[in-house]
Amino acid sequence: MSYRMVYFRISSSGYTSGWSSDQEKNAFREESRRMFKELGWDVHEEKTGGIDKAVRNPQELYLHPDSFSGVVDEAGIQSLQEHFAKAQTFRCYAVDQCEEYADMSDAEYRVALEARREEITAAILERYRTKKPGNYVLRIVANPIDKQFEILRLCDKTRRNSVGKSFVIELINQLIQEGRMICAKTPDGPGIRTATEEELSERLQPVEQAGGQLAGCNTPFPPRQEMGPQML
Repeated sequence: MSYRMVYFRISSSGYTSGWSSDQEKNAFREESRRMFKELGWDVHEEKTGGIDKAVRNPQELYLHPDSFSGVVDEAGIQSLQEHFAKAQTFRCYAVDQCEEYADMSDAEYRVALEARREEITAAILERYRTKKPGNYVLRIVANPIDKQFEILRLCDKTRRNSVGKSFVIELINQLIQEGRMICAKTPDGPGIRTATEEELSERLQPVEQAGGQLAGCNTPFPPRQEMGPQML
């Protein structure tokens, strides 16, 4: 099966930027819930004004009156459209098919990243290359290398990409340990850069390390507590 992020563009009676009446809102919700249940989907009904979610694992669709959006099996898109054509409270006028999602476990994802280790390493070294040895890239503004090599997966629909982030962080720390990247304290906090050709040629032994990291850095790069989405 092939899965994609899909947007069923919806025009709902009585809805523009909001509902014109509770009666029209309730009618839309009742019909959309019923139509998905008829197809064997479970509907997680929101009671406090939120958006319902239709689920048929691993497929999910959020039922907003402007669009039904989520990851679905490509083979079922047309049948959903045909079913929506029977609706009385809304009309599906277009379908946008976007990114493909793979049915891949964390372990399989890790193997796929390992296969591209050299390519990812090259991207990291290029990203952190500075014009002057005294210039460093602060990690809080670092380019999202993990996104460049991300594989969208069914088990990570929210795209936290923790496996990808961890892989990139491990590579950066390995490059620092090998002396191929330099970590140092700056007035704005720890920063890193790619080692220059001169620095690499002068290095006879790995840079002095303490506990597997550069002597100039008190913690691995980046610190564990800062391994959030804003990091890489």
